[in-house]
Amino acid sequence: MLSIKVTRKVTALITFYIFLTLHSLNTSASEADPAVEKINQAIQDKLDFYNQTFPKIQFVHLKNGEWRKSLEALQLFIGYQATNLDYEHPENLREDLFVVTLGKIQMMLVNKITSSYLFKVGEMAAASKEYACVLTLDPATVLNNLVATQYLIELPEDTLKSLSPSAYIDNDRHLDFIIDHEIFHCIDTFQHGGIPMSDKAYSTRYDSFKRESQADMFAVAMHVHRNKTLTPCANNMMMMRGMTLINGEMQHNSTDAMQLIIDSDQRELINNQPKELFEIVKQLYKTIAPNYEKYLTYRVAAVEAIKRLGKQVNEMEQPFAPADRTPDEKMVQHLVKQTRVYYKQYTGKEYPLPTR
Repeated sequence: MLSIKVTRKVTALITFYIFLTLHSLNTSASEADPAVEKINQAIQDKLDFYNQTFPKIQFVHLKNGEWRKSLEALQLFIGYQATNLDYEHPENLREDLFVVTLGKIQMMLVNKITSSYLFKVGEMAAASKEYACVLTLDPATVLNNLVATQYLIELPEDTLKSLSPSAYIDNDRHLDFIIDHEIFHCIDTFQHGGIPMSDKAYSTRYDSFKRESQADMFAVAMHVHRNKTLTPCANNMMMMRGMTLINGEMQHNSTDAMQLIIDSDQRELINNQPKELFEIVKQLYKTIAPNYEKYLTYRVAAVEAIKRLGKQVNEMEQPFAPADRTPDEKMVQHLVKQTRVYYKQYTGKEYPLPTR
């Protein structure tokens, strides 16, 4: 057993090492760019706001830099025998889930994908709170309005260049949106637990779909709260979600959920604080939340709709859908039409359906 004096000394050294890793060793040549550093500071400012709003959780930004050093810093930060809380699990699988989560974080860092993870801090941690919400967010994905738009939707280069600049996603407000979205995931897990265990084949996808929709709702609610109105950027974000099948993925098709916030009393959104907005989202979503069977019907139809749009289902969506289910033709047509409508609203052009 380490003495208190030795423990404090080790903790101080760990804290200093993490500071160096996150602020120096973890800074690549691109991150030394003033524009990138400005975004990193904006991210930190937003996390500071949430650190004050939710005092039991420490919100931290894991910079991309060199991923090995990032993961080393993370493990020292959350301590020995830390527990990932994003998925319910028996105690004997704690270490397995932790290793898998680190692997997922590595993948997100390498591929510059925004994500969030909630940990219960372990022993001898440098973290100052009992829980830590860790965000991966590469500033390069929100460097300017065009880049932010390209990150959200896969459109042909000539189509993007033909758009009016006002159609691009505002990178500052997009940064707000994705941080609010990811913060919701951590708060949701903290308040209601991780994705539950189940013997149903697509239960994880099902629960994740519902959480993604609610996270988008919270992001829109915070957008109205912060800007005191619904800006064109929020409408653009909704159109992006309505075209998500173009990206070959179906988990972020949240337009119906986002519409609930857009149609709600904006004064309520402006006057309430994040904790209250979180509860408003949870209650509103209950009115449209699909059951498991409806989700499977949607998922099977979405896979077929993606193919009819001339796209391939993203490999990260595997397993794509139950092989023994036939797509609901009415829903397939609805999803294809929805995508085409939002595409035309956003680009001013007809969606180029493939010729059979």
